[in-house]
Amino acid sequence: MRSDDVALIQRILAGDENAFATLVEKYQQQVHALAFRKVGNFQTAEDITQETFLQVHQKLTTLNDPAKFSGWLYAIVNHLCIACYRKNRLQTESLQEIHISEIEKDVYSRYIATEHAKTFGQKVTYQAERE
Repeated sequence: MRSDDVALIQRILAGDENAFATLVEKYQQQVHALAFRKVGNFQTAEDITQETFLQVHQKLTTLNDPAKFSGWLYAIVNHLCIACYRKNRLQTESLQEIHISEIEKDVYSRYIATEHAKTFGQKVTYQAERE
């Protein structure tokens, strides 16, 4: 298996695009399965798979030992999954920055205004506060 990879990598480095297609076919399902296990989303795993092979194509010349290709490949997948996790975590954390007391205060203020309007028969219009 490793000797096949070494031969494929040598052909790729020599400019054989068909060899790269063969390499992608050989590892695509395994890469996608690993990414899916790590991120839990099929589409995101497909994106990571595509990005993985793009990086392989761009950085293959930096691989010191072609016999260790599969480990190098899985390290790329792992790195991309971690980057995806961090990106999603940062987006989630930004939503958590909103303080509950501010939300409760705004909701309570609107409730009081609505009740006041009902009591006095007035129409209530809300205007978003601008910071």
